[in-house]
Amino acid sequence: MNDQPTFTEETGDSVLLGTAEYAEGKRIQALLDERGIQVTLASNPESCKKGCKITVEVFAREKDLPAIREVLEAEKSRVFDGLEFDPELANEVYDPERGTARCPACGTQFSTISKECPDCGLVFGID
Repeated sequence: MNDQPTFTEETGDSVLLGTAEYAEGKRIQALLDERGIQVTLASNPESCKKGCKITVEVFAREKDLPAIREVLEAEKSRVFDGLEFDPELANEVYDPERGTARCPACGTQFSTISKECPDCGLVFGID
């Protein structure tokens, strides 16, 4: 893998889109390549010193950002369409010091006296 982003077409300003596990980076690269958008995957030895999953940094030309955003939004819609998923619930944290909690799995509000969601049964700790 390259340590620096390079492009086979005209040189332009490259932008770091993010870091992904290797397989996901390759999937994104192939998805964008199907649409004529070139991205480069680069390893960064500084991102992991020992025992980490293999990750790559994903770089693209700045001029391609609107097209990349459109492709990734369509991919996100394809993945999540039909699922009952509220991304806001993913940020919920069970805090027994608070009087109530909101279940990150189903959204039910319940008393923190209970360590189990009364609706879906998700457990928030072992006694």
